[in-house]
Amino acid sequence: MAVEPFTIVEIDVGRCANVFGTAPCTAALGGAVAAKCFNTFGTCEATVAFVPGVMTLRYTLPTPGAPLAPLTFPALVSVSADTSTVNIAGADDSMGAFGRRGSVEIELQDFLHHDRGIDLYQAERVTGAAQADGIGYTPESRGTHFGRLRARWPHYAGRACRVIEGYLVGGAVVNTVTRHYVLTGFTAPDSSGRVKLAAADVLNLADNDRAQCPKPGAGVLAAAIGTGDTALTLAPSGIGAQYPAAGRAVIGSEIVDYTRAGDLVTLTARAVSGSTLSTHAAADTFQPVWTAAGVRIDDALKDWLVNFAGVPSAFIPAAAWAAEVTRWAPDVRLWSDVCSPTGVNKLAGELAALGVSVWWDDAAQLVGLKVNRPPDGDTVWTLTEGDNLLSIEIMDRDEDRLTDLLFLTVQKDPTKSATDPANFLRAAWIQDTKAKRPEAYGDTKTRKVFCRWFNRGDDSAALTLGTRVLKRFSSAPARVKLTVSKNDRAIGLTDVLSLTSAGLQDKTGATPASLWQVISRKETADAVELLAQAYQWAGRYGFALVNTAPVWASASAAEKAVGEWACDATLKMPDGTPAYEAI
Repeated sequence: MAVEPFTIVEIDVGRCANVFGTAPCTAALGGAVAAKCFNTFGTCEATVAFVPGVMTLRYTLPTPGAPLAPLTFPALVSVSADTSTVNIAGADDSMGAFGRRGSVEIELQDFLHHDRGIDLYQAERVTGAAQADGIGYTPESRGTHFGRLRARWPHYAGRACRVIEGYLVGGAVVNTVTRHYVLTGFTAPDSSGRVKLAAADVLNLADNDRAQCPKPGAGVLAAAIGTGDTALTLAPSGIGAQYPAAGRAVIGSEIVDYTRAGDLVTLTARAVSGSTLSTHAAADTFQPVWTAAGVRIDDALKDWLVNFAGVPSAFIPAAAWAAEVTRWAPDVRLWSDVCSPTGVNKLAGELAALGVSVWWDDAAQLVGLKVNRPPDGDTVWTLTEGDNLLSIEIMDRDEDRLTDLLFLTVQKDPTKSATDPANFLRAAWIQDTKAKRPEAYGDTKTRKVFCRWFNRGDDSAALTLGTRVLKRFSSAPARVKLTVSKNDRAIGLTDVLSLTSAGLQDKTGATPASLWQVISRKETADAVELLAQAYQWAGRYGFALVNTAPVWASASAAEKAVGEWACDATLKMPDGTPAYEAI
């Protein structure tokens, strides 16, 4: 039985669940309404009553024997995709917090279509009942499928798009992998009738120009207040409904705590978080504040992505995130006030500088999160040159090397700049003195981290996280470009590779296996191309063991790999191997 690759592209078109002229839709033909809508927001004649829904359109290759379900059209010409690149611990300044966005370009061939199944009132267009003048027309003689779709659906940006890849066997599509994106572009048909869809991975929703936290405040003070006032009224009337019943806000440069009933606000505390008590004039903005009061890293990121960027919660593996943070950053708590609308990507970038990697895994259909750490229970793939490792190219990245980290913490005033050294009270300096010696690199490469998140003075967290970053980047973090067989297509982003290659020799010329972390991947017709970064952690690490754990001499190799034992002043274990270090 013939087997051939097959691709399906799906787009979710916003579609109203109402029927034109039937309650709750209040639209009616006549006057300014010349024709019935096409059930999209862009054609809606009663937007207050619009009920959001979805119509999924599917496009496939024009392959004989392919299944054609309703609203499926053989118009696909080509799909060209670039997967995302993970920015490990935010170390690559050329990329944002979420790395380099995965993207896809889809080319389609426009076509004539009768509009049945797409237009709820198609039959009435023909009879004229859908037009106020009663004159009918045949849809297939007026315009084309994509030309009409663009005009009816101008609000395509940010809408869901999926690329489904599999194999066509006996008229059925099997072994499918679905990759999720959001639309960013939709061109008009060109002279040959071709259109192009552009899409990016779902973290595109968190770009700074799309998603901000906190959301801008629309309310203002109805009247001036003095330093002794404990209440105010918001304007315009009814705007209070856009604010929570209790929370924190900023007026000018003063942060206040409040409760609210309707438009009436009771100020329960004034001049909080180091801000200054002030008078405020009528029409001053009452801006909500996003407050972290002992919030975990994973909870903050989840809140920003779901509640401010609109990333579907189904894409956030909350349990896996919580397990990662519980194991590697259990005592890290965020204390800060974000007083003005700030891009979600920017906020996430500030956490990335603490050693947090966040990325979109288009195959797993999940947003991943890892804390900067040694390998710990990660999936490890063994690749050997001449076996399943088809090609390898090794590159040093000296531009990513670090010798010093300077953490600036504890803001004087959260309403002021989060990147001005003068607005911070403390500095934690972490350095690798060995790497700076003339016999080593002989230079200083410093990263300055403005950290608004430790406003309670958590110096130990800054030192711990900073030390981990230096452990990872104190030597030039080499990268490798790899090609592996299609049999290894399950290798995912941030998975660990155990590589053996003639190009990876030790000081004796031997070729021991070394560890690398996948930061980018791309599938071709017959192979998988990977980009990986050295998973270099100078030292030996483990976790404290239970009291009943065996002594070193009786411990198994597996126990020694994850446990931790003390040593004597020689800083060697009884077998001569290096001592464990604390991170």
